[in-house]
Amino acid sequence: MACGISCVDAALNRSFFRLGVFIGRHPGYFLIVPVLLALLCMTGYQQIKYEIDPEYLFSPIRGEGKSERAIVENYFKVNYTHRFNVGRITRPGRFGRVIVYAKDDDKNLLRSEVWKELRLLDGIIQNATAEYDGDRFTFRETCARWENECFTNDILNLDQIIDEVEAGDLNLTFPVMFNPVTWDAHVFPVFFGGTQVSEDNIIISVPSLQLVYFVTADSKRQDARGAAWEEAFLEAVGYAEDNGVFKHISVARFASRTLDHELEKNTRTVVPYFSSTFILMAVFSIVTCMMGDVVRSKPWLGLMGNVSAVMATMAAFGLAMYLGVEFIGINLAAPFLMIGIGIDDTFVMLAAWRRTSVKLSVPERMGHMMSEAAVSITITSLTDMLSFWIGIACPFPSVQIFCTYSGLAVCFTYLWHVTFFAACMAVSGHCEFKNLHAIFGYRVLPESVAIKGRFCC
Repeated sequence: MACGISCVDAALNRSFFRLGVFIGRHPGYFLIVPVLLALLCMTGYQQIKYEIDPEYLFSPIRGEGKSERAIVENYFKVNYTHRFNVGRITRPGRFGRVIVYAKDDDKNLLRSEVWKELRLLDGIIQNATAEYDGDRFTFRETCARWENECFTNDILNLDQIIDEVEAGDLNLTFPVMFNPVTWDAHVFPVFFGGTQVSEDNIIISVPSLQLVYFVTADSKRQDARGAAWEEAFLEAVGYAEDNGVFKHISVARFASRTLDHELEKNTRTVVPYFSSTFILMAVFSIVTCMMGDVVRSKPWLGLMGNVSAVMATMAAFGLAMYLGVEFIGINLAAPFLMIGIGIDDTFVMLAAWRRTSVKLSVPERMGHMMSEAAVSITITSLTDMLSFWIGIACPFPSVQIFCTYSGLAVCFTYLWHVTFFAACMAVSGHCEFKNLHAIFGYRVLPESVAIKGRFCC
C-alpha cells in the first residue's frame, strides 16, 4: 500500500515537474488558451434553464407522495375547462387568492359597506388584463369552469341579504346556510376565518374572509397563460391596496407562484455581495502576497489568483448549462466557495515558489514549484470534487443541481490554477529574474548592489 502511494506521488511529481518546466518556457500558451476556453464556455449562458419550482426542487424524485398522487390523478383527474371540482385538486395549479380583513375599528366584516368593497375587489380581479404570446385576456377567458360557467365565489352573493344581517333581522347559521334570495348553499368555513359562533350556531362576527380565483392549467400553454394572469392579478390587487382604493378593508394577496418568487427573491439577496466580496478578497490577497523586497514581492499574483477562480467558475457554469443542467438560485453561493478554494491554492503555489532557489532558471523553479505544490492541490481538489459529486446521489434535485455546478467549478478551478495561474507565476518569475519592480514593472538595482535594500523604490 505504501509503495503504491509513493509510486503515485513520484509519478505526479515527475509529471508536474515537466509541466512546470514547459509552462516556464512557454507561458503565453497557458495564458491565452484558458481565457479563450472560458469565453467559449460562457456562451452556454444563453442555454440557461432557470428552475424555481419548490415542489420539484425540494421533494424527493421518487417519493411515495408523488407515486400516490399519480394514482389519485389517474382516477380523479382535474378538468379545469369543463367540470372543475376543487375537491380533486392535487397540485397547486394556477390561482389567485386574497385574504380580506377590516381596516377600520369595527373588525366584523358583516357590513354592507364591506360587501360593496368586496364587489369592487372582485371586479378589479376579474377585469385585470394579462398578456401572453400577443393575446390579451381577462379572468373570464381563462377561468376554471363548471359546464360553461366560471367557478365563482358564491359568498359574494350575501350582498343580497347583508342589510338584513347587519340590522339583525336575519341570522347566518354556521356551518352551512341557504341564501333565501339566490338559493346558494354557502359553506361558511370555506370562506370565513376566525368566525365567532354562538351556542345556537349563529354567526356573531367574521374577522376575515378569503376569495379564490382558479384559472385553467390543463396544458402547458394554459399553464403559461395562467402564470401571466397571476402576474396581472398580483399587480392589480397590489395597486388597489397600495393606492387606498379600499376604505374599510385591507387585502393580502397570494398566487401559486408567490412562494417561488419569494424564495428566489431571498436567494438573489446575495448578488450585491459579489462585488464587495471579490474586492475584499482581492485586497487581502494582494496585501498578503507582498514582501519587503519590491522585486520578489508578488501583489499581482494575489489578484490573478482571484481572477483565475472567477474565470474558472464562470466557465464551469457555462459548460453545465450547455449540458442541459437546470440553474437554481442556490448556485449563487458557489462562487464564494470557489474564491476561497482558489485563494488557498494560490498561497500554496506561491509558498512553494519562494522555497525554490533564486539561482535556478525560471523554468527550473517552475518545475520544482509545480512538483511540490501541484500534488498537494491535486489531492485537496480531488477530495472537494468527490464530496460534491457524491452529493449528486441525493434524491433532492436542488442538492443534485448545486453539487453538479459546484463539482464542475472545483474541477475547473483546479485546471485553471495549474495552467492559467501557473503561467501568471512564470511571467512574474521572468520579471523577478530581470529585476523588474513587482508593481510598476521598471528595472531596479540588483539586491547585491542596492545599498539600503529594495524596500520601496
